[in-house]
Amino acid sequence: MGWLIAGRYELQELLGRGGMGEVWSARDAVIGRHVAVKMMQTHLGGHAADLLFREACTAGSLNHPGIVTVHDLGQDADGSLFLVMELVHGRSLSQVLHDDGVPTVTQAVKWGVRIADALSAAHQARIVHRDLKPANVMLADNGRVKVLDFGIAKRLDTSSPTSTSIMGTLAYMPPERFNTGRQDARGDLYSLGCLLYELLTGNTPFGDLPTTALMFAHVNRVPEPPSARRPGTPTSLDTLVAQLLAKAPERRPKTAAEVSVRLRAAITGRKDQRPAPTQKSRFMKNMAVYLGLVDDTD
Repeated sequence: MGWLIAGRYELQELLGRGGMGEVWSARDAVIGRHVAVKMMQTHLGGHAADLLFREACTAGSLNHPGIVTVHDLGQDADGSLFLVMELVHGRSLSQVLHDDGVPTVTQAVKWGVRIADALSAAHQARIVHRDLKPANVMLADNGRVKVLDFGIAKRLDTSSPTSTSIMGTLAYMPPERFNTGRQDARGDLYSLGCLLYELLTGNTPFGDLPTTALMFAHVNRVPEPPSARRPGTPTSLDTLVAQLLAKAPERRPKTAAEVSVRLRAAITGRKDQRPAPTQKSRFMKNMAVYLGLVDDTD
């Protein structure tokens, strides 16, 4: 038997370790379900506990196949706080990029659609993620995409927009976080633009810059289009990514749902971007089909 948490969760295998604590695969001894348990390091103070509680309250209130499910929040006998989540077998998109390189354009866009759908569900529930990046998106072994780690997510209400100290990951952070410290749902769309850019090109929009230079780039620089780094990228994707990375939030797409629709159109429309066949080309194809040289599959 492994280490038993709160008399219920038997830790089995260490899945990852970070500054906040560890994530283990575990078995729920009460109902026999396999879960993931995030254990917060005991020496961390109240701020870390606040983040764990925030993750439980935000992600736990969401019910969407593209968002990891939160099952429980508790405290062990030694005072250790823990969060129990759905166990997802797979790799983060950062691991996928590192191990496999950039995916095909079609695959990148399909993942983008699923992430946008998950963000749409969160935004409709008045929750902004604020730390969207490849490391916080899991590609499950069954092909599903799961957005996780809502530790610095915020609830939006009608009276107060988000305003906090700068937290998150600089390479994917919207410029308004540096300018005003505030971010609404459109900040997640900027982060999605950075993530899509990396899936399409293998690099974040502004590369590996020192902290101050990276902050300046987010606020002032316009990145080159993905097609400049990856020839053949559809113009529609260049346009969408550029709009997602707009400096002013009001110039970005209005919703994640709109982004999802446009990404789907970018995939389905790729075949239609070929020039229309001329009368001569149609004749030549018909002759080739008649002679059995090609199949009439179009």
